Amino acid sequence: MKYTYEALFEKGEGDGWWCVTFPDLPFIFTQGKGRDEALFEAADALEFGLVNCQLDGDTIPKPTFGHKAENGFVEKITVEPRPASEVIEFVSTAEAARMLGVTASRIRQLVLMRRLRAKKHGRDLAVRYIDVERLQNQPRPVGRPRKVEQPVSPVVTA
Repeated sequence: MKYTYEALFEKGEGDGWWCVTFPDLPFIFTQGKGRDEALFEAADALEFGLVNCQLDGDTIPKPTFGHKAENGFVEKITVEPRPASEVIEFVSTAEAARMLGVTASRIRQLVLMRRLRAKKHGRDLAVRYIDVERLQNQPRPVGRPRKVEQPVSPVVTA
């Protein structure tokens, strides 16, 4: 589905920079050096913001038209958001835990068991979104996991 919103392009304080905001989507904003880069960044930010709305289960506001820019121009930006797995590559352990309905500790265990791929990001892990989505779509077994018997090591007496 295609979405069209008006973006306000206003001259920034720096040399040739444009600040871009979306009146109907106040949580989406970006900037670009020069008009062409600002237009590209606006489309990218709009797509990313709409995908995040869908992932969070938020309703996407209806666009309104006829806005005026004080120190710049108004441009209609049209995007057709790609699937989330193509736009978002990594999520935090907290976000992965929220998506799967488990704790962050369980996410770290799944990474250690190599059921989720991740990379170190500061003190946390960045988990691959596509792996979380794959686990989300797998049916979960009911009940407690079966206990795996550990082999008993032989006792050596002297």
